[in-house]
Amino acid sequence: MKNWLKKSVKLATVLTGVSLVIGNLSALAAGNDDQSAALDYLNDVRAHMGIPLMELDPSLTTAAGKHANYLLMNQENGHTETPSKQGFSGKLPWDRAAATGFDTDKFGVFEDVSFTTDSPENGVQSLLDAPLHRSSLILPDMSLLGVGYNKHALVLNPAKKWFTHTGTGVYPYDGQTGVPIGFYGFEIPNPLEQFDLEKSGYFITYAGVAQDKTDVTASLTNSQDEPVEIYKLKQELGDTNAWHIIPKYELAYGETYTVTVENNSWSFTTVENPAAPSTEHKGNPVKTDQPKKFTSNDVGIRINGTYVDVSPKAKIIGESTFIPLRGVFEAMGAKVIWEGTRQEVTIVKGSKTIVLPIGKKQALVNGTWQALSNAPFISAEGSTYVPLRFATEALGAQVAWESDKWTAVINQLE
Repeated sequence: MKNWLKKSVKLATVLTGVSLVIGNLSALAAGNDDQSAALDYLNDVRAHMGIPLMELDPSLTTAAGKHANYLLMNQENGHTETPSKQGFSGKLPWDRAAATGFDTDKFGVFEDVSFTTDSPENGVQSLLDAPLHRSSLILPDMSLLGVGYNKHALVLNPAKKWFTHTGTGVYPYDGQTGVPIGFYGFEIPNPLEQFDLEKSGYFITYAGVAQDKTDVTASLTNSQDEPVEIYKLKQELGDTNAWHIIPKYELAYGETYTVTVENNSWSFTTVENPAAPSTEHKGNPVKTDQPKKFTSNDVGIRINGTYVDVSPKAKIIGESTFIPLRGVFEAMGAKVIWEGTRQEVTIVKGSKTIVLPIGKKQALVNGTWQALSNAPFISAEGSTYVPLRFATEALGAQVAWESDKWTAVINQLE
């Protein structure tokens, strides 16, 4: 029953930071703490939106957990499973849910997969930052949730009763602060391709529109009541639709914008410019003393006078220092994305975008290829490493090496 509705659910996968650590396959299932963490994070967002909270469903959680394990065991990404492969539990999300006893005739089952898996909370946020994925998570009618989490993937299976339309959900929500200024296509499928854009302003989503609505009126203005040029994109969600309002260009830092869709208006404020000088008064000076004795196997990293602890540790190979994919760049205010399909690392900070292909001695910096003395690599433990000096200097930082302290010193210039 309702197979035509099931097939109309648009499935997609966020590929942002795939971890290649296999881990212990005897302990794959998400713990209760991981499940609660993901649910609580999402429900906090829904509470701020003023829409009903979701409940953790045991059957959906079993289905989500099995799919997360399948993805890990087979080192895959996506929504479809192959019967001949280990861990198979059903070809499509609703097949896997039905196999656990969930009533897929009464409820529509959706699926969102993120590979930003530092924590369940970060995984949920990466889905909210990916417009085609956030839509199902902000529907007011979405009442049940399944959570599967491991070191490879976060799988969310939200579900709603068919043919229920009780309202709309918007994201960014009214009064939200710290909203990113842009969207950079880090989603599969990439919604920017049809507009021939490489980047845009941060997507604004209005979810829960009737299926027969062929268009919506929409506008976006800044704090000076000046109009912002936008595109509109319709997304089918089974028995309802979402509309995305897409600013043609990146938004301004620290600016308040007002959105109006179908006579409904709300406002949000973007994040402050991370490159702007800090006006915060520091009561105590920054402690720059070396916290411990570093060695060639435990390299210290000091950013703007503060030591940063990264895990796994930085490595010295030959005369070059390599740092793990995360930790350092995030401390510098950059966004880090791992693209597993193409085996590439993308680092975005302000106007700088660096693409580092694994195993190749070249990097793409703002669209121009540059030679590297050393290639990024994946360690035997499954962690991705990139050359410290090139990656940080390309972001506009100065790098020095304190050989007596086994410490890399990074000072940001912008």
